[in-house]
Amino acid sequence: MSTIWQSVTWNVARAGGFTSYILLTLAIIVGLALSMKLQSPARWPRIINSELHNFLTLLSTIFLGVHVLAVLVDPYIKFSWADTLVPFVSQYRAPWLALGIVATYIGIAIGISTWLRPHIGYKMWRKLHYLTFGIFVLATAHSIGTGSDTQTLWGFAIYAVSVVSVGVLLTWRIVLARKPKHAAPAIQAARKPLQAPMPARQQAAMPARVQAQPRRYEQIQTQERWQGEEALRGRR
Repeated sequence: MSTIWQSVTWNVARAGGFTSYILLTLAIIVGLALSMKLQSPARWPRIINSELHNFLTLLSTIFLGVHVLAVLVDPYIKFSWADTLVPFVSQYRAPWLALGIVATYIGIAIGISTWLRPHIGYKMWRKLHYLTFGIFVLATAHSIGTGSDTQTLWGFAIYAVSVVSVGVLLTWRIVLARKPKHAAPAIQAARKPLQAPMPARQQAAMPARVQAQPRRYEQIQTQERWQGEEALRGRR
């Protein structure tokens, strides 16, 4: 009976760890896509959004909890709470296990910062959010160093695809951030006629109440043009 329980807990711990890692990778990929304003084609549903990013992050956290609980109840290594909560306490591959514990604490800090974003401000929250890449690096090293499936082909494939995907998107994001930002031609075209005078024939056809308030009309016209510009930005 104990052998069966040991097999169940160990397999659940492995499955929970890999699932959490894959979901973390997907959450980071979606977050990078959002930062670069990548969207699905017009004929497809818009699935790249902040709700998907938050959902993947939440699922990754849930499976991380499954991973930790399965390790705690596993009768083979017999981890204690201190082994799973305090770095370098456990004798089982202590350096690699410590990386996973530190990554967990950084993730908790980022989660708390999301709740406190109205108080700490968007800029501070965004700076803290960059620590997510540190979590990914630590989680990858932890998984490779402590995982029993690192030598398998499918385990190596999961790590390789995850690292390459995040690395390529992150490099692309850095390159885009360094490029000078120029307004799109459509936006520039929308800005040019903001100060254009109203044709006399069009002004004569306007109601008398609008002619009496030309400044108000110009404000409405300007507002409409800026709304059109915001719509153009949202399509990019």
